Amino acid sequence: MEQSSGKKERVITAIGLAAALALAAAQHFCPASRALRDGRDLRLALLGERVSMLLVYQPSSSTVKAFPFSHGRPKKGATGWQRTVDLSAQAGMPAEAGRDEVFYVSLSTAPELDVMWGVLNGWRNRPELFFSSAKLLDGLRRSGATNLGRFDMFSVFSEATRLGSTNFVVSETTRQQAAPGEEAADEGAPAPRVEVFNASGRTGLAARAAKFLRGRGFDVITEGSAPREARTRILGFSADTADALKLRAALGLEEMEIRVKTSQRSVAGAAVVMGEDFNEAALAE
Repeated sequence: MEQSSGKKERVITAIGLAAALALAAAQHFCPASRALRDGRDLRLALLGERVSMLLVYQPSSSTVKAFPFSHGRPKKGATGWQRTVDLSAQAGMPAEAGRDEVFYVSLSTAPELDVMWGVLNGWRNRPELFFSSAKLLDGLRRSGATNLGRFDMFSVFSEATRLGSTNFVVSETTRQQAAPGEEAADEGAPAPRVEVFNASGRTGLAARAAKFLRGRGFDVITEGSAPREARTRILGFSADTADALKLRAALGLEEMEIRVKTSQRSVAGAAVVMGEDFNEAALAE
């Protein structure tokens, strides 16, 4: 009996070792998994016929930069890889090194962030959302509509369990590419340069917010009024969203997505437009 038990333990150990080696090999040879393991940005394009979206996931900050694009029909014979490279260039991203450095999923409909956010925000209460999404993606893989392998999909979905809509920064792509040097326009500034606008209809809110932010090291270059709005907005004016992220955190608005408008010229790095829903308790000293 003891000999049989010992043999069983050795078999279980061997199976566990083989599984560990297989997992290590998959992490090494699957390109998306390798990028995540090394902490490099992961780029994934959702390719529609008329509308596409480039997602750039930054593991170090758990941030996803989303670049939506409206475009004409793809050129005949254009591969998903080439379309993804083209989108990366239009978003001002560095050129890729090879075919295993960009990932794409070809869709029959336009990609929608609201749908994606609904899955990411709701899957813990409704696990079937996540599993149905994984099943759909695997079906696209089998049909050749994506260059993500099965283990790469597993790695991407594992990372996605950490994300929600607040991890996304949505960038405007009204221009094909940022002007040369635009991303680094505020580099070396002693403090984040921001603008504050009162769209709440409440008297003195911009002045109070500006005082609050200056006390926390921000360079508030504009404080003023704006047409009344129901909802507060955080705006970024550069592909570098560092100032916008700091502004959002300082005002306690971590659950709010950032709208990046590189087409809107400003000497500031970010702005807050405080709407009727803005909670003044965030300005308490």
